Amino acid sequence: MSDLKIIVTGAGGLIGSHAVKVLCEKEYRVIALHRRLDQPRISHDVVQGDLLSDSVLHTLSPITFDLIVHCAAVLPSRSCGDADQAAKSNLAMDERILRVCMDRGCHLVYLSGTSVYGGRIERALDEESEVSPVGPYLKAKVQSEKRILDEIPEASTILRVSAPYGPGQRSRTVLRVFIERALAGLDLIYHGTGKRQQDFIAACDVGNAVLCAVRNTQAHGIFNIAGGKPISMHDLADVVLRTISGARGRAVPSGLPDPQENEAATFDISKARRKLGWSPTVTLEEGIRLWAEYLRKNNRHRGNGSCRGKSF
Repeated sequence: MSDLKIIVTGAGGLIGSHAVKVLCEKEYRVIALHRRLDQPRISHDVVQGDLLSDSVLHTLSPITFDLIVHCAAVLPSRSCGDADQAAKSNLAMDERILRVCMDRGCHLVYLSGTSVYGGRIERALDEESEVSPVGPYLKAKVQSEKRILDEIPEASTILRVSAPYGPGQRSRTVLRVFIERALAGLDLIYHGTGKRQQDFIAACDVGNAVLCAVRNTQAHGIFNIAGGKPISMHDLADVVLRTISGARGRAVPSGLPDPQENEAATFDISKARRKLGWSPTVTLEEGIRLWAEYLRKNNRHRGNGSCRGKSF
């Protein structure tokens, strides 16, 4: 067992839960920080703490640890129009975690997203590429990144993740909608011409990226974490239909415009390969198959609707 003791915030979320799972499998001593305790027990040590309150500082004060993996974030709801409040909440949480790391002198692994680069991508973007965040949520991510790099530049690793997916994801992303409709025998509906692209990454591969960051804290800075194979929405629908056994639907245009029609997603992940020793291992087909099996087993596919939005 490793002597390194790690706190994972947002341990009940998609990335946090996979990070905890991978770190525990490698016998790191993990403390899973949950806002609520009505979560499945996924590590030996579980702590309840609300990062939106300074009380979490008192919760953490008696605990010894060496590193924080900060996955917790408030995701804005498109229907509620609460993007400003989500951004304020995330900035407050990020500031508290940064303060803890500065006070303790511990390393911080911070989860961000490739969406901070903006949508119109004409070449493979590396970590030196200019960011162009759209909306309060992404602007807050960039603000937190900058603050972290200014305050603890040699004690921080920032992982910019592109469109994570897999078992445990609750948000209604385009890939989840496609899989659910395929399981229900329905057509997969895309908007516009279907040429908009995303680069999907299996959540277990993101968990492995966290593991590599924990193992290589001397490799500080920003790293793109992506599948490395962007795919259009039309082609994604075709892949889902081919991959899921028994799918009878077709890829069908909705007739509605896609406001993100001209967006693409091409990210250079060579820095993560070179400095973290990380590479994605789960193909999109394999990831779709595993997620479909999970949804079948848990009877969680609804088959309704379509989705325009990004996953991260």
